[in-house]
Amino acid sequence: MKRLFICFYLLWCQAAVAAPAAELPPKVRVIAHPSVQVEALTPAQLRSIYLMRQVVWPDGVAIRVFTLAPRSAVNLQFCRDQLQLFPYQLERVWQKLTYSGTGTPPTELQDQQAMLQAVAATPGAIGYIGIQDETQVVKVIPIRP
Repeated sequence: MKRLFICFYLLWCQAAVAAPAAELPPKVRVIAHPSVQVEALTPAQLRSIYLMRQVVWPDGVAIRVFTLAPRSAVNLQFCRDQLQLFPYQLERVWQKLTYSGTGTPPTELQDQQAMLQAVAATPGAIGYIGIQDETQVVKVIPIRP
């Protein structure tokens, strides 16, 4: 009986560990309006843009930042993997900008389709998506160390 319990326990542990790996969302990609003349960004540059420290592209065009809902899986993955921050850290920075009157937070969108449409329609825009095959209307910007 004890051996049977151990076998079931081990099978349950294996299933619990294997299941989350299958549910991971696809890799999040940074996207921009096709007119953005940047070919790649470093993680520090991307973080600076999302912390609202860099507000114009090198060619002088204003950066328009878009983000997904704070609790969405794609947003969590983007913050963790690309920005090396937690979503609450970004929200605190944006709240300070808002309450101090020195800036405005990014535009929050409800889903990835809305993100694609907004970035494609807004010159100077930057955002992120986890959809792999829907990037014909936007520019994918690689993040290079």
